[in-house]
Amino acid sequence: MTLEEYNFSKNDIIFYIANVIRNCKWKSFYKLFHRHVRRPWSRKILLTHSPLGYGLEVGCGCWTIAPATRTVFSDGYEEHAGNKSLAKVFFDTNQIPYENNSFEFVLSEHVLEHIFQPIQALQEWIRVLKKGGKIFLFLPHSDRTFDQNRKKTTLEEIKERTNTDTVNKKKEILEDWINNVIQRGYADHYQGYSEEEMLQKGLIHYNVWVPDYIVPLLEHLGLKILGSYDVVPDRKDSFLVICQKGE
Repeated sequence: MTLEEYNFSKNDIIFYIANVIRNCKWKSFYKLFHRHVRRPWSRKILLTHSPLGYGLEVGCGCWTIAPATRTVFSDGYEEHAGNKSLAKVFFDTNQIPYENNSFEFVLSEHVLEHIFQPIQALQEWIRVLKKGGKIFLFLPHSDRTFDQNRKKTTLEEIKERTNTDTVNKKKEILEDWINNVIQRGYADHYQGYSEEEMLQKGLIHYNVWVPDYIVPLLEHLGLKILGSYDVVPDRKDSFLVICQKGE
């Protein structure tokens, strides 16, 4: 689906209300005003840095902070934990079906940690960005999530993944995930999945980050860091890094 063919929403407010109703049903009459649903800080910072032009959200899931009137909502899965994704296009984040230099921004919330080869994914996101375009990376802060007992992922480790036995490395990370997340009783929504399902569905966190660990990866790929926020006020399990493709 080209940008010309994509059916963008006509009004952001109507889109927001409809999505809250879709996700919250009868609770929507008060959820509409909850800060963690409205996400005013996150929406404002995105609009401040990218006030114009088309954007792409990868792995949007059921919620979004992006302007619906000019954002392509994409996902790798049609459902997440039984909830239907709001995406209109579906593809692997490593193979985006849009031309080079198509978007003013790429938004990603809690996606990159699930990707075994984040360098490949980021290179693809950079490819579809226009020169000077922005990437907004919202990621789980390992010190404030169920990843708190796991070792943080370094740039060196990510580089090594391209030259290692992928199957065994994934199993190694899966074992760490089971020991330090599942068996500690964290992440109830992951309970009940088999080890094979956790790998096939991309459920586990292959990467464990705080800002100081993700920034070297972004700089390694030639991105300029515009801002790094250790705490996202309206999503406190997260941190945010904003970076820019070279002019």
